[in-house]
Amino acid sequence: MYPVWGAGGLTSLPTDDTITLQPGYVYAVSYVFLATPEPGNYFQILPFMNGTPRLLYSFTGNAANGRNAAASAFFLTNEALYEPVDLSFSLTYPDTVRNIDISGAVSIYPAAIAVSEEFF
Repeated sequence: MYPVWGAGGLTSLPTDDTITLQPGYVYAVSYVFLATPEPGNYFQILPFMNGTPRLLYSFTGNAANGRNAAASAFFLTNEALYEPVDLSFSLTYPDTVRNIDISGAVSIYPAAIAVSEEFF
């Protein structure tokens, strides 16, 4: 599979770890990450918008007795209505995790179009 960045021109990938959302839309963002922290440990995915953490959109995956853990979430954001927004994700895990393998996917869709005041 090949990653698709900027399909439709609404997103771009200016760096390896930042997705830019173009203005004029409410975006639906979903993510799923699968990881293998040490047994009994966890990992956390924390989205950032323009460098500011969005704690309400974060999720923690717990490994319980095995090493496999998953974290997924969905959120709507209107932060890109009037100007571009840089979206990135942070991975954190406790010091007791010696190594971690992670893979995942992020999906971004326009959920609504901003309507100018002239429309009304």
